[in-house]
Amino acid sequence: MKKIYILGFLIIASLFFLLSQRVLSVKSIENNSQAVNEENKEEYVPSKILFVGDMMFDRGVESIMKDFGFDYPVDMIKDFASKFDYLVGNLEGPINEKPKEFTDESMKFSFDKGILESLKTANFKVLSLANNHTLNMGEDGLEETKSILTEASINFVGDPIECDADYIFQKDGVTFYSVNTTFPMNCSDSDITDWIEATKFYNPESIFVVLMHWGEEYKNKSSKTEQDLAHKMIDAGADIVIGGHPHVAQEIEIYNNHLIFYSLGNFIFDQYFSKETQEGLAVGLEIYPDKKVFNLYPIKNRVSQPRLMDGEEKQAFLDNLANNSSESIRESIIQGKIEIKI
Repeated sequence: MKKIYILGFLIIASLFFLLSQRVLSVKSIENNSQAVNEENKEEYVPSKILFVGDMMFDRGVESIMKDFGFDYPVDMIKDFASKFDYLVGNLEGPINEKPKEFTDESMKFSFDKGILESLKTANFKVLSLANNHTLNMGEDGLEETKSILTEASINFVGDPIECDADYIFQKDGVTFYSVNTTFPMNCSDSDITDWIEATKFYNPESIFVVLMHWGEEYKNKSSKTEQDLAHKMIDAGADIVIGGHPHVAQEIEIYNNHLIFYSLGNFIFDQYFSKETQEGLAVGLEIYPDKKVFNLYPIKNRVSQPRLMDGEEKQAFLDNLANNSSESIRESIIQGKIEIKI
């Protein structure tokens, strides 16, 4: 009988030991799985895109580059720009092999091919051609611009006249669409929204960015006409609207959980006649699976050379921008960061 008890005890002890080992094994797997998930979460690297405003490389800018080189305009910003996957901006004029010489007062531009040094040094990968100056050298000048950019592996989007989907560009899960509405006979609101709806339908997972050239120059607030169009574009499927042409920074609006930057102002220009035309906003977009993060970088343009603001100057710019923008995101603007849940 004693042997039976001993044998029973040994069997129960063995079962208990095996069960405890199984529990420990399961816990170990769970802990390892949690550690892997945490590690993957920490290692996630978002796509980072920097949006900047209007760029003009003729007149006063050209004169300075003749003295200091074609990469002069980006010397003070290139290190900062290198932190992003690529830059997106508005190229306010054509690039030509044999640029035409205009007077310093001219409103027509023709950029020397040498500006590719600036564009490539700053890591521009997408340029909008949808504005009121890319036709300054006619259709041939515009086609030459596209050819030069293609040769330099710099992508372009938009057209000064047309607004259909032939002029979109897609990269890294982002669709770029660019439209110019500064000419009287440009695309109607319905033309623009129809193309956005159609493009979004076939690319539902892509983040849809509309680069707009619109508005009234030197006004620090958008008009109701632009606001109505911006809302229609978002209703049609746009995720982000980024504007230019006024040459000064305008307000940021949040509409249906999407951001509208009505004007980023100047990035590289020779408009030295006011403080506002020598300031601008760069917007850094970080794309995560569950959110979009917009970092706001005030820019000051000194003798056609943009650089980051800092200290009190930066804060004053952000405070003023916040006061001009949607009330619900004012505090975020003051802090320099806006998060939008996807």
